[in-house]
Amino acid sequence: MKIPYNCLHARGGILFGARGGKIHTFSLNDGAHVATWKHPELETCTAAGSEAPTTVENEAERVGGSDMVDEAEQPPSKRQKVAEDDAPKNMDDEDEAGGKRTRGKEHRKPKPIPVPDRPVIIQLTTTADGSHLVAVSAHDKAVWVFAHNGSGQLTQLSKRVMPKRPSSIAVSHDDQIIVADKFGDVYAIPLIKSSEAYTPPQQQAPASSVAKKPRTKPAATVLTVHSKGNRAALAAQQREIENPTNGPSSGAKAAASPDFAHTLLLGHVSMLTALVLGEDAQGRRYIITGDRDEHIRVSRYMPQAHVIHGYCLGHGEFVGAMAIPSARRELLVSGGGDEDLLVWDWVNGALLSRTSILTPAQQVSPQAAKVAVSRLLALDYLSESGTQTHVVAICEGISAIFTWQLLADNTLTKPSIIQLPGNPLDITTSTTSSTASLAVALHIPEGSETAAQSLHLIQLMTDDHGRLAVDTIAPVRDDPQEIKEQEQDVTEAEVHTLFYTVEHLRKQQASGPEEREGSQQGDAAEE
Repeated sequence: MKIPYNCLHARGGILFGARGGKIHTFSLNDGAHVATWKHPELETCTAAGSEAPTTVENEAERVGGSDMVDEAEQPPSKRQKVAEDDAPKNMDDEDEAGGKRTRGKEHRKPKPIPVPDRPVIIQLTTTADGSHLVAVSAHDKAVWVFAHNGSGQLTQLSKRVMPKRPSSIAVSHDDQIIVADKFGDVYAIPLIKSSEAYTPPQQQAPASSVAKKPRTKPAATVLTVHSKGNRAALAAQQREIENPTNGPSSGAKAAASPDFAHTLLLGHVSMLTALVLGEDAQGRRYIITGDRDEHIRVSRYMPQAHVIHGYCLGHGEFVGAMAIPSARRELLVSGGGDEDLLVWDWVNGALLSRTSILTPAQQVSPQAAKVAVSRLLALDYLSESGTQTHVVAICEGISAIFTWQLLADNTLTKPSIIQLPGNPLDITTSTTSSTASLAVALHIPEGSETAAQSLHLIQLMTDDHGRLAVDTIAPVRDDPQEIKEQEQDVTEAEVHTLFYTVEHLRKQQASGPEEREGSQQGDAAEE
C-alpha cells in the first residue's frame, strides 16, 4: 500500500498535506494539485531502510518514526501503581520443572521489533498571513521553513536541527517559532534564520565546578562489583577518566548545542505532547503546554517565559491535544487519554465543564473501552443566527469525526458524528465568509471493503437541530497520476508504527509483580 497522508494544514485557500517525507499543496477551490516538496534524504533513507531496518528492544519504544523514543530522548514519566508491592525484591523466577532460577527481565524480554527510519513530516503550520510554512521532520529532528507565494509554491529557506525531537510547534505574531520537544523543553527560534554566523553566549562555570578535583579512579572496584553489567559500567567509567575528551558526557553536551540562534524558554519534567499560544483580555501573551503527566501549564510569553502563571489540573491521563477558539480566546479545550473533553478558563486555571467523548466513540466502535484524542480544533461557523463556535475532535483508530457546539455557558452540546471510510490521522479546518470545510487525512486499513482515497474534503452545514453535518464529501485528486505512483510503499505494520502513536502515551497500570516489572522496563526505555 502507499503511505497515507498524515499531517494537514490549511491557510488562505491552500491545503498543505504531508505524506511521509513529502509536502503536497492543493487548491481548496477545486482540489487541484499545485506543487510538491520532497525531503532531500527521502530516496537514500528509503533504500537504506529496506536493506537494513533498525530495531528497538522494547514495546515502549514503539512510538513510531514520527515519535520514536530514543534512549534519553525524554524524561522518565510517573508510574501509576494500583496495588501494593507484595513481591520480594529478588526478581528471579523459579522454573517449576527444573528448579532453575532465571532473571525475570531476561525471561520476559520482548522480541526486537523492526522500525523503519525514514523521513516523515509530523508537524505543519504557517504564519498568520500564510507567507511562510513551518514543518518538522521526525527522523532528523529538523525544523524547516519555507517561503510561500500564496498560490501553493514553496521555496525552502532553512533547516535547523533541534537537540531533541520536536513534538509540537506554533508560530507567534512576532515571527518566533515556539518549539516543544519530547524531553520537556520549549525553545524559541526566529522564523528567518540569520545569515550571520551564530556565536553562542558565554556561560560562566559555577564555583563548585572550579573547586572540584578531577577523579583519578572510580569509587567502585572489581572487588565490590560482581555482575557483568556493573563491571562493564565500571570499565566505561575508567575509560572516561583516562581519556575525558572522548568521554560520552563531553560528546553529548557538544551535540546538544544548536549552531543557530535559539532561546530556551521553559521546561517540564515530563514529555511534552501539546502546545498552544494564548492571549488574555488585556493583550498579555502566554505559552500553554500539556504533558504526558496530565498537567497543563500556563507560562508567560517571552522574555518572562520562566514565570509560571498557573496550572489547569483535572486530567487523569495524558494530555494529547488542546485548542483555543478564536472567538472565545479566554477558553481552552483539552483532551487526551481521558473519557472526557475538558473546557477551561485557562487564565484562572478553572475547570468549567466536561463532555464525554467516549460515549460517541462507542457508537462508532462499540468495543472501545478507552479513547486517545489525537487532534482538537475550534471551528467558527457562520449561521443565520450568527457565528457559532464548534469543537472538532478525532480519536486514534476510530473512523469518525466528532463535533460539539460551544455554548455561551461554556458547555459542549449538540454532539455530532461524521462517519469516515477510514481512520483519521489528521484534520484541519478552512473557513470563509460563506463556507466552512474540513480536510481529513485517512488511513484505509488493508482488507477494507472501501477503496477510498487518503485525502478528503468535507463541506459542512448544520442540520435542523443545529448540529454540524456533511454537505458534501469528496476525495482530493492525486493528479497527475505519477505523483501517487511515486509515493513510498509501506506495510500495514509500518503505518501503525509510524502514525498510531498517541495511545502509547498512556502509562501502564501495574497491579502485580510481573506487570510492575514490565512497566519499569518500559519507563527505563524512555529515560
